[in-house]
Amino acid sequence: MLRDVIRAYTSSDNDPFDRGHEFGQVHATQVATNVRIYRDMFQRHGGTNIDLVDLGTQALKAIEAWAPELADEITGIAEGAHLPVTDIAAINARTEILAMLDGRPRSECSAVVLLGEDPDSAPVAVQTWDWTREMAEGWLVWTIEHPDGKTVHTLTEYGVVGKIGVNSAGLGLLFTRLHHEDDGVQETIGLPVHVAARRVLDECVTVTSAAYLLASADVSASSSLNLVSYGVAEGKAAITAELHPGGPGWSTPEDDGMLVHTNHFLDPRVAPYDPFPRQHPGTLIRRDLLRRGLRGQTAKPDADGVREVMSRHAGGVCHHTAPGHDDDHITLATVELDLPNGELVAMDGGPCGSRTW
Repeated sequence: MLRDVIRAYTSSDNDPFDRGHEFGQVHATQVATNVRIYRDMFQRHGGTNIDLVDLGTQALKAIEAWAPELADEITGIAEGAHLPVTDIAAINARTEILAMLDGRPRSECSAVVLLGEDPDSAPVAVQTWDWTREMAEGWLVWTIEHPDGKTVHTLTEYGVVGKIGVNSAGLGLLFTRLHHEDDGVQETIGLPVHVAARRVLDECVTVTSAAYLLASADVSASSSLNLVSYGVAEGKAAITAELHPGGPGWSTPEDDGMLVHTNHFLDPRVAPYDPFPRQHPGTLIRRDLLRRGLRGQTAKPDADGVREVMSRHAGGVCHHTAPGHDDDHITLATVELDLPNGELVAMDGGPCGSRTW
């Protein structure tokens, strides 16, 4: 189920390379545009002498080691779009490359999971996705059907294999950027966090299996992967994997079943190494606004109520102009995961319904 989304695509091929080739061929213009946007972004933040071949080669090596099927898919996208494979590997590692180039913290995204008190009711999972205004038309909802019958829906950028998503087993993933003092300091690029998110959706069926998989993710930049699962037999559960170099850290829901993540670490072992709250206290304000606004909804949560709280502009959860001194970041999409049906509901723009690029 897709709401107000004009960019959606369902792949017809199960083979990773062929699926990527088909995607790249169909979306060659959009993929090339995103490569140009990110190349320009990398140059703005790292100077003009950016070697995208070297950066893409490093990223592809890390992807091949941890997710070889997704490396094949990336190769297929490149060939289908008639672009160097290093270009596609590099945009999949855009978080890692930006951290390596200048290490400047960037604010984006607020995620909410409410488990609810009724053991038979489905959790509610909603997030805003904030990123640069240049990417307003650079994303889609991609549907992937696997040979084992599992279906994955992911909201992602053209050429990037995954981000926010849900699969037909009832496992969902919400995604926010984090910042650690060790981000980008390694000599080479680690596993891209976007690739880690996609492999979870492809292979895992529960929060537990996803958490164990992510425990092996050797990353060079930080993000929170907020996991939630719902099944008739298994029940429901949630946890946040706070990926960072040397990590991950972990954060579980509060006693009332609420899990709210913005752009700072919650694991107390990792929080002292997080520079973001000192420089961008808005992440603390957004999380506090959401937690206070949602306390009356934790027993019987519903997505409409969550979106209403998220639409309040005072805390910056839903925003259409850049807050503070950030780059020109705005709320590009609002995403709800329908776990019982394994579907993704996406709305162009912020939860308030406004779409002002």
